[in-house]
Amino acid sequence: MSTTDASRPAAGRFYRKELVALLDHCVRVPLTLLLAPAGAGKSTLLSQWQSGGESRAVVSLNLRPADDDPVRFLRRFAERTRAVVPAFDTSWFMPFDVAELPPSSIADALFDALEQVREPLFIVFDDFQHIRSPETLSVISTLLNQPPADVHLIIASRTQPSFDVSRLRLDDAVVEIGAADLKIRREEVTALNEGLGGTALDEGELAHLLTITEGWMAGVKIALLAAMRSGMQTLQDFDASQPELMEYFGHAVLKGLPDTARTLFMQSSLLDSFSAELCDQVLQSDRAARLIEELTSRELFLIPVPGKPGWYRYHALLKDFLRARVAIDMPDCIAPIHRRATRYFVRQQNFRQAVWHAKRAGDDSLFIHCLEQAFDYWLREGYTAHILDWAETLPDSVILSRDELSAPLISTLTLSRRFFRARYYLDALKEATRTGEAAWGNHARVIDFLEMHLQLFQHDTDFMEGANLSLLMESSGHRDIRAFSLAMVAYYHLQHGRLESALAFSCQARDVLLRLGHHFTAGYAGLITALANHQLGHIGEAVAFINEHFHGTSRDCPTWSLWATGMVVVLYDQNRLEEAQQLCEDLLPMVSSASATEVISTVYLTLSRLQHLQGKQKPSERMLEKLLGILQLGNYQRFVNMAVLEMMRQAFTTGHWARLDAVAERFDLAGWVAENAARTPPTYSQSWERKGLAAAYWLIANGRLAEAEAVLQRLLAVVKAAGIMTRASIIEANLLVITGKGLSASEQAKRVDELITRYGLLNINRSVFDEAPGLASLMQRLWGSGALMLPDFYTELFPSVFDAAPANDPLAVDPDSVLTPKELEIFELLQSGLSNAHISEKTGTSVTTTKWHLKNIYSKLGVSSRTEAVLRAAPR
Repeated sequence: MSTTDASRPAAGRFYRKELVALLDHCVRVPLTLLLAPAGAGKSTLLSQWQSGGESRAVVSLNLRPADDDPVRFLRRFAERTRAVVPAFDTSWFMPFDVAELPPSSIADALFDALEQVREPLFIVFDDFQHIRSPETLSVISTLLNQPPADVHLIIASRTQPSFDVSRLRLDDAVVEIGAADLKIRREEVTALNEGLGGTALDEGELAHLLTITEGWMAGVKIALLAAMRSGMQTLQDFDASQPELMEYFGHAVLKGLPDTARTLFMQSSLLDSFSAELCDQVLQSDRAARLIEELTSRELFLIPVPGKPGWYRYHALLKDFLRARVAIDMPDCIAPIHRRATRYFVRQQNFRQAVWHAKRAGDDSLFIHCLEQAFDYWLREGYTAHILDWAETLPDSVILSRDELSAPLISTLTLSRRFFRARYYLDALKEATRTGEAAWGNHARVIDFLEMHLQLFQHDTDFMEGANLSLLMESSGHRDIRAFSLAMVAYYHLQHGRLESALAFSCQARDVLLRLGHHFTAGYAGLITALANHQLGHIGEAVAFINEHFHGTSRDCPTWSLWATGMVVVLYDQNRLEEAQQLCEDLLPMVSSASATEVISTVYLTLSRLQHLQGKQKPSERMLEKLLGILQLGNYQRFVNMAVLEMMRQAFTTGHWARLDAVAERFDLAGWVAENAARTPPTYSQSWERKGLAAAYWLIANGRLAEAEAVLQRLLAVVKAAGIMTRASIIEANLLVITGKGLSASEQAKRVDELITRYGLLNINRSVFDEAPGLASLMQRLWGSGALMLPDFYTELFPSVFDAAPANDPLAVDPDSVLTPKELEIFELLQSGLSNAHISEKTGTSVTTTKWHLKNIYSKLGVSSRTEAVLRAAPR
């Protein structure tokens, strides 16, 4: 028994309060197992637990190899128990003639002796990995099958004990503490360093130390001691070459391994992770499964790979140590192992591992051939980052000498919006020569395709203006190029509002691309299909298509980001704002530099709008400015105008007139109005339509309602002609809000009914409410008064709009009864959407006086802002 104060650990130690508390659970079960590699802190934890403040009977044996003799083991146990617990009567248990008795009889005698102890007894066996004697193990196993009352066995070992504990596990009668539990935490590293007297660690040094040691206690301590001797730079350079680590691993890990297990143990370190099948094929073993089982039972720093049953990896420091030993002890095996591993991983289509091994095989021909296969596969699957990373390691001369490397790289640079680098390689590729007529013909077709690919993504809607698209398709003789061309043409039609053509080409492209194994581009073609259906007003079809592929695609697959982008649109339109925001936040780190601009814009615009709805004005504005910065990389005027529209919408709905005027001036909305006052473009343009709607907001805010109506009518005519129903519903909703102000409630309800009939109830969604400011409050008022009939499922979908107790209740007072004639005049102009400056101009008062009147108006009406006053006031 001990009364040591555990709150004052010795120098170089620290008290592990949470683990001691976990070990305290041993009082509830007959068996507690501490299984972890050497140096994980098992003995330290046992010592701290035993020296705790509680008074308990503890029999503790630190075992040695000599204790593997049953007579010695049981004699030591009996002597130690008798010294700690006088009630343990050795006449019941005489372990000196165990060789003459079967283990069951010895276990029975031990059980009877322990039964005489009338207080809780804790038996601790440390370093139990030394016990392999079948007789000893059988005695303990038999004892655990029917454990004595109030006897609790605690076993600490580097290896799994060779007796069955499955029944105890099923009965929840065993506590298990493993290597993951024993990992040292940040605050514990700081405490250990202070106890050793080391220099304080900054955050970077602390994080690096935890990364390289993976929380292994002994590794952390060795690194800290090395830093005390040689300076803090040692932590940055710390690796398995440290003499203390080499000695430690050599003694604690390699010593005692059979030759066959030792060979597999060392050679498998050349693999990042491994399974029995991989070892049999690459290491040319015929019993890898049994050997791996042997190694895992010894707790030799083999860590299971999450999500891959049967696969393991080594602790990073041990892996480095073993690779160094392989280079010394068996250097001739290294290159052949890497070559076999390359072929194995190519067959598995695991090209990250294949290329890594090919590079280390020292065979340039194998490496380049493997990289060509990898670039093709990664482009098909959308792993663009892998292509970019490996391209950085290659000389330009190597890349440009092979179309199998240069073409995927240029396509990847284009898709990642690195247009200047794509142009550099493409121009250099045009100068490259190829021998043979067939080779040159293929080379020329590749160049033509890459040029069109770059033009499409860099110049957006300006791409191929007036070009003959059928000629493009006819000239694409190579099947892969033709499949890509189909997707390019589909996207081109989508950009220009030719939705039926976009739908036809995208469906054809997706079918061909899937057959050819181009899964990422097939996903992109599928997204075009969904967007075309959505814009055509085929909402049910678009939503079902996106839902199916989003939920059927793994998150770690590159195409997930495509379907997730479509899902953002679906969730937002359905008013599932929290889900939309979570998905946007999940996507944001993925789309910074390796996604199509359509994806990036959707994520940034939606997240900005969500932040604006939450009243987070500054973050919302920053999101839009960041998007504009990204769009500077190419000729992306339509995406810029989408951002402009959102800026104007946010300023308009919050009554932030100064910002509204600033955005209008920055993007020359007055110039757009002047240029388009009497001109309608011959074909639909997304860029023109979005900027036109932004201009309409600006005109309404300035009280120029007739001009705003004319702009909206012009937009509506073009959008309807293109069949883009989602945009037509938004524009027509804006017209309804403007022209319906002076109408009776019944006439307003009639117009809303006509809007719903034309576009379908589900097409009047969250986006329509957002981009047609005033529609939500109008429909709410009409519904609340009974003038507008709507089904319950629809009003329940938009609770913030159709609330029985709406946020924007009608004014509690009649403006006519509380406002002065001058204030009434100003209030009517306010309802017309005029800015302070225009109200002042109309009323002949200064802006300061107008603001003073508005302050009085808000006070008398019981509102706090311009927007609230307008939304809550009945039409006049």
